[in-house]
This record gives sequence, structure tokens and C-alpha cells, in this order.
Amino acid sequence: MRFILAAMLICTVVGVAGAVDQPFSNVAPAKDAYQGDWASDGREGGESWNDAVVVPALPYTDSGATCDNTHDITISCAAGAAPDVVYSYTATFNGEINVDLCASGYDTALAIFDAAHTELFCNDDYCGVQSEIDNIPVSSGQTYFIVVSGYSTSCGSYTVNVRRNEPCDLVCPDGALQEGEPECGDNYYDATNGGCNSEGWTDMCPQDGNHAVMCGKGGTYLYYGSSYRDTDWIRVYGNGETMTATCTAEFPVQFIFIYNPDCYNLLYDLTTASACIPATLSRYVAAGQEVWMWVGTQQFNGVPCDKEWILEMTGIYCEGVPADKSSWGTIKNMYK
Repeated sequence: MRFILAAMLICTVVGVAGAVDQPFSNVAPAKDAYQGDWASDGREGGESWNDAVVVPALPYTDSGATCDNTHDITISCAAGAAPDVVYSYTATFNGEINVDLCASGYDTALAIFDAAHTELFCNDDYCGVQSEIDNIPVSSGQTYFIVVSGYSTSCGSYTVNVRRNEPCDLVCPDGALQEGEPECGDNYYDATNGGCNSEGWTDMCPQDGNHAVMCGKGGTYLYYGSSYRDTDWIRVYGNGETMTATCTAEFPVQFIFIYNPDCYNLLYDLTTASACIPATLSRYVAAGQEVWMWVGTQQFNGVPCDKEWILEMTGIYCEGVPADKSSWGTIKNMYK
């Protein structure tokens, strides 16, 4: 019955931004014409190609505000007349860089141009309504321009980070459980462990005492023109001890420990982590109590669907699976 009610809920609200609490949503939220703090500060990144602020070395961080700047450069992913500022970077190596505006205070847009002012890459929303472009190929001695702009007419305070890309390749441990979801892609319907966003949960039972490891995949995709992310909902049961869950992903991960598993009244702990950085949550869970783990990207676009995640859990239990000696007495007491 729980699954039927969840499916009824989603049939009513799927595709309506905010119908499920925003941290759990699989579809990008609708945007106003302007979101931001309206900040200005006099001088920051360059106003045009000719006075672009030079990025001297990596990693590099700079902050400013754009509301006192003008609109000089049109970028493809954010049509409008938002004020913009410009940075230039001359590569000292052959490889890749990442550029992000994720710590900014308004609805940003970001574009990368070559030395001839030809647009190479553009991103509107990657981390919330802020922007990031990863895996940008650069060649030693070549100059690239970074344009900090906004969605529509948005402006405000920004922080730009430029860093060398260090790829993250996770390896699923031998013998790990498998999430079992088909790989997502454009016009994919998330019908496997979509939880409150669609249907189904993946069960995770202990492999060794009260411990287990599961591997899965996540990413983002377009569903008939709208930006979606794959959301994975994992169901586990407590063994009367502290349950600890650690998720590591090849993408910036949002990880949620849902301790009141009710699609109409979700209560949860939430954390985030950068790619390859473990995200850990823990909480006491009564013996036999059902809880859910939620794994997904922090953003709604820019992450290929084949990106791996690994979930490791302790303090879990499934009926019929032997528990270790430290927790078995607690489990037996449930059935006296």
C-alpha cells in the first residue's frame, strides 16, 4: 500500500517544481526572471575583452559583484542583458580545468571563450541556480576567457574558482551489492528506486554482520526539454544501534538520511560533498525501524549518467540475514 500511495502522489505532482520538498526533487525548479542579492562593489573582473583580469596561476579564486557593470558579451545559455565581467587565463599545461560560480549570491551564468572570442562552453544552472563548467580542455600557451554573467537580467555578488581538473575514478569493491538501475539518458523515466519522485526503493541488507557496500550510478538528463537528475532511494532497517552511512561519488553529491520515511512528511538529515570526497551521516535507529538513504547530484545538468557512487553502511539489519553478536540480542528481543 505504501508504494501505491507514493505512486499516486507522484502521478499528481511529478513535473511540478517544489511539489516534493526541493532537496528531493528530480526536476529542476522553475526560475523567476531574477534571483539574487543585487550587490555591486565598484571594481572586480574586467568590463570587456581588452581589460580582462588575468588569472595568474591555479588554483585561483576571486570575488566581486556585477550590478554596477554593463552587458557587453552575449552568451548562448542565458539570453538576456545581464551585466558581465571577464577574466583571462593563459594555460601553462596541456590538460583540463574546472571553473565554478557555486558560492555566488545570484542566478549566474558562465561561459568560456577562446582567444578569438568564440564561445566554447556555456552553463546556466549546475549547482542550484549557480554555474559550473568542468573538464575544459586547455593547451599550454593558449589564452581562454572566462565570462561571469547572469540569467536574464540577474546580477549580484559572485565568487569565481578556477582549478586544474583532477579526475575522480571510483572502483566498485569486489562483492559489493548493486543498485540495479538502468543507466539514465535523455527522455529517461526514473522508474527504478525513484522513491517519492516516481516509484520503488532498492533494499540494502547486511553482507557481513551489520555492514554492507552498494554501488550505483547517477547523473542528469533532459526529459522532453526539462532538466532532470537521477535520484536513488535506498531502504534499510535499523538494528538498535547507531546507523552510519557514507556515500562517495564521482560527482558533487547530495546525500540524505531520511529517518521518517513518509513521502507526505519527510524528516531527514542532509549533507553534500565534492566529487570523490566522502559524505557521512549517522543516527541511532531502533531495531527493525525502516529508514531511507537518498543519493543524487547537487545539480540538474552537466553530469553524465554513467557516474559512479559507492554507499557503505553499518548498523543495518534485514530479517533472515544473520547479525553480528553485538546486535543479535537486540534483534531477538523484537520477536519475544
